[in-house]
Amino acid sequence: MSNLSPAMSRSASTSLFQKSVLLFGTLLVAQPACNRTSGSGAAKDDLALVPREADVVLMVNLTQARESSLWKRAMDKLNSDAKAKQEYDGFVKKCSFDPLKEVDSVFLAFPQNVTEQKEFAMLVKGKFSPETVVNCMKLTSKEKNEPITEVDYNGVKLYGAEGKQPTYLAALGKRGIAVGGKEWIKRTVDLYGGKGAAGSAKDNPALVDLIKRTHTSDALWWAGIVPPSLVSKLGSSPMMAPVKSLKSVSGSIDPSKGLSLSAFLDLGTDDDATALKTLASEQVAKLKTAPAVQMMGMSSFIDTIKVDAKKNTFSLGINMNQQQVDDLTTRLSGMAKQFGGM
Repeated sequence: MSNLSPAMSRSASTSLFQKSVLLFGTLLVAQPACNRTSGSGAAKDDLALVPREADVVLMVNLTQARESSLWKRAMDKLNSDAKAKQEYDGFVKKCSFDPLKEVDSVFLAFPQNVTEQKEFAMLVKGKFSPETVVNCMKLTSKEKNEPITEVDYNGVKLYGAEGKQPTYLAALGKRGIAVGGKEWIKRTVDLYGGKGAAGSAKDNPALVDLIKRTHTSDALWWAGIVPPSLVSKLGSSPMMAPVKSLKSVSGSIDPSKGLSLSAFLDLGTDDDATALKTLASEQVAKLKTAPAVQMMGMSSFIDTIKVDAKKNTFSLGINMNQQQVDDLTTRLSGMAKQFGGM
């Protein structure tokens, strides 16, 4: 793909195209015969469209999130910020694309050594037209005088922005877009066309096993193998010693009926999992009796936190009903305003 790398100025590496990628969370790929755009079915479809080397995946199901009280509060906050609302409305008008309403899911996959490989794949499904997003990217790049590359790869147009971390976009099918690194975008195109000889993430047994215990229909879920470099940093603290053998993580968050969080950490030994449970239990108990927590009347929220350990797996759970979530967000909003004023 050498023809994707013409000389570009440094400013191109921070083009609005790349900023748009970050703004949208970035965008999907949908198989031609598949209309699933969120939920467990969509998760399986997305796994089949990213390289087998993917060690970590994360998915945001915006369809589910939009029905929650937390989402509605966030939208109220956006609408109450005159400047932010004006800028967002201007973007929607210019591009004829409203990601907050038209994107159904965002899927992200990357390898353990993402900082070295600089590879990733991000997919988004929704009710939008991929051509609309491509045209928006072209229009924005032209306005900023930040050129992009455009080449054909196996019958699919790839739009590229070069820089320290090259980023490429491809519109596939009628309801999605793929964004990825220099090699993974090609791998995604190949998998989409049924030519992925190297296999997809659904052929990665370790990752698939983690996903099996994860609620992939929740608004947010994640699963992955933890990079050794990150484990060494986390375990370097005496307080976090049990985490020194951390192997993998998974979990999900569901805001549909209050707030439910389930997280799992797989340690190297059963003893490490038990030690982490003991440590977490002590910290939760201290937090509940902390003067600041007592003063703000937030002890009851701490009671919703549960920790456990079974064999070598440590688990963390939080379950709040809708009344508790509303009460907590009101209290936190009040605190934010108070500290903001100070």
